[in-house]
Amino acid sequence: MSRQHRFARLSMSASALSTLLLGGCGVSHETEQAFPGKAGEVVTARVALPGLGLQTVTYEKIDGMAVMEGDILLDPREEPARSGQSVGRANTGFRWPGATVPYVIDAALPDSDRVTSAIRHWESKTSLRFKPRTTEADYVRFRPGSGCSSFVGKKGGEQTLDLGGGCSVGSTIHEIGHALGLWHEQSRADRDNHITINWDNIQSEAQGNFKTYTQKGADGMDLGPYDYGSIMHYGAYAFSSNGQPTIVRKDGGGDFGQRDGLSDGDTRGAESLYSPRARFSNGVAVNRCLDVVNGNSAQGTRTQIWECNGSASQEWFLSVHGELRSTLAPNRCLDVTDGKTTWGTRVQIWECNGSASQRWTISNGEVRSAQGSNLCLDVAGAGSAPGTAVQIWDCNRSAAQKWTRF
Repeated sequence: MSRQHRFARLSMSASALSTLLLGGCGVSHETEQAFPGKAGEVVTARVALPGLGLQTVTYEKIDGMAVMEGDILLDPREEPARSGQSVGRANTGFRWPGATVPYVIDAALPDSDRVTSAIRHWESKTSLRFKPRTTEADYVRFRPGSGCSSFVGKKGGEQTLDLGGGCSVGSTIHEIGHALGLWHEQSRADRDNHITINWDNIQSEAQGNFKTYTQKGADGMDLGPYDYGSIMHYGAYAFSSNGQPTIVRKDGGGDFGQRDGLSDGDTRGAESLYSPRARFSNGVAVNRCLDVVNGNSAQGTRTQIWECNGSASQEWFLSVHGELRSTLAPNRCLDVTDGKTTWGTRVQIWECNGSASQRWTISNGEVRSAQGSNLCLDVAGAGSAPGTAVQIWDCNRSAAQKWTRF
């Protein structure tokens, strides 16, 4: 298998927009709308966006709300401008601390199982965690709504996530993605290299929904290749005026956009918001990195040292829970085989499960296993040859146990 790995990606909201905007989907992901079936007055105006200043945006006025991009609502309340961040940097003020989202399910919400099912799906695919709210000041309230909508990112205080009767488990997964800070896929800046927008087929009042970040004058962040399979992608017939496709793939491929579950690109995108990426070189040689054998994401694939090459098999997400999640597949964690504590036990990647065999402490150049107070990530026999196995061993401060994060 090739050692090169192509990242699927997920378009994300700029941190400066995260607390201002609401996102959502309608009854069908083909026509994502905060107010399904309603059209309003089309308005172009200068709007103050936190961290961006005055921007010219086009939106619809529906039921007293400013609706942009079909399912994005401008918050009518004035909020203080925050200092700008460089594009692509996560502003922790818009992220959920500890990658944990406190929540409340409104007693009036029908079919609350769709919420718990969506939460279980997110937790099975990413390091994000959700907990019933106790006294937390910032939290999400899942409540009934006419359509499906959510704030983009953490706004502070109670923030609502509305679910209409037609919002499925998949729609709920989508809306939670917004609440975590994720944007729609087809809004990314380079989308015209991958899809064609059939403007003549779009409802006249909805044309503004198909603008990219740059066309809106807004800030955005794209990671990796375009992800047709993203749960955050519009469907082919979104806002169609005549039953013909509004979006077509340039590569001639078939389906895109779905509400079944998170794609690999979605999980990588969400993980990128909450878990910094890192690579680890070892002290036995200047150019030897912690590596997944053959770039294979299969459960049980062993780890080794290999010439540092910038591939995904050498990149890890450092979750707040002490996990090292492989960017090959973020639901694969660096794992001690069978949870053994015997010196020389090989280290592999395995489905993330929260066990001690998958938790690590990184300090003073050592990567220590949570299974024991004196078990360190170690290169077998202090060998420097590419392909030398990685194991756990008694911590001894040798070069084989010295790891430099970069």
